[in-house]
Amino acid sequence: MRGPESRSTGRRRAWTVAGAIAAALVGAAAGAATAPGADQPAAGASGPAAPSGATAPAAAEGPVRIEVSIDRPAITVGDPITVTARLTYPSGTRITAFEPERAFEARELLGAQTAPPVPVEGSRVLEVRTLWVTSFKTGAQAIPAFDVASVDASGKEGKTASRPVPFEVRSVLTSADPAPADIKSPFAMPVRALWPWLMAAALAAAGLLAWLWWRRRRRGAGAPVPAPAAPPRPPHEIAYAELERLLSAGLLEAGRVKEFYIELAEIVRRYVASRFGVDTFERTSWEILEALRAARLSIKVTTALSEFFSACDLVKFAKYVPDAGETRAAVERAYRLVDETRRSEPSPEAAVPAAVAGGGAAR
Repeated sequence: MRGPESRSTGRRRAWTVAGAIAAALVGAAAGAATAPGADQPAAGASGPAAPSGATAPAAAEGPVRIEVSIDRPAITVGDPITVTARLTYPSGTRITAFEPERAFEARELLGAQTAPPVPVEGSRVLEVRTLWVTSFKTGAQAIPAFDVASVDASGKEGKTASRPVPFEVRSVLTSADPAPADIKSPFAMPVRALWPWLMAAALAAAGLLAWLWWRRRRRGAGAPVPAPAAPPRPPHEIAYAELERLLSAGLLEAGRVKEFYIELAEIVRRYVASRFGVDTFERTSWEILEALRAARLSIKVTTALSEFFSACDLVKFAKYVPDAGETRAAVERAYRLVDETRRSEPSPEAAVPAAVAGGGAAR
């Protein structure tokens, strides 16, 4: 069970993810203002909003371009820094390798989020990847270069890479207090006698055993045997019931779309935790997907869950308002996830003995 500090850390990470997704969507909308067939903004049109931190220019003039920026140029030791990678490429180009997470060590990468690719003017596609990293070493450092491999519509392979983005990690110690404080003497705790408590516990245990023996003797050997407990309800049945309850709650009719998506995502989270034994409490969507990949789930299931959580996160954290068709597709996707991952139940024919199935008489 997580403590208050862990829950506080989870809430801060959730707010950080929400802000990063909102920034990515704003950048994607601004990137759509570029002129057709050109990578530079047209006259009178505004380009993508630049973050407040440092930004590395595009890697090179070419069909596939990547731009990396950070939210602030300086942090203190252990503070998170948001890295935004904007990848643009012509429509019809297939990206074969783009994994910026591998450029960081496991202790430096806090999380990652991928926004769905969106088309922009000029027959190009914009893909935004957001990462949260930190560092425990002071001094000047840099976000490493991100490599991209692609294949264009004609089958020609190409490679490009971003430029490193410098930033500074500062110490939490001030110049007036460069040394740690002196170690204080240990606090002396008064020692209390334990024998009264041990005696009281022994008397209570003896009394409990005597009462159990008397009750068993009074009931006698002919006492009725309690009926066995009913088997636990399968996870998919619970998920179906919760989805039906959500659809009949009237949230969509009342215009409470965000509340509807929050409860829809929680139903799928609870089903995944019960069905696959993966802890989803106060975890981000990316952390849940990583745990499912570690559990060796099929790529089809993890891909469907990634698309579902991405659609829900857009509404929950980025203030995106979907239309009725998108909401209906999200609900159908939740039902499909439960249908395709539910445990198969043995049919009544499978329980029939081989002799009976073959036409013999059961004895």
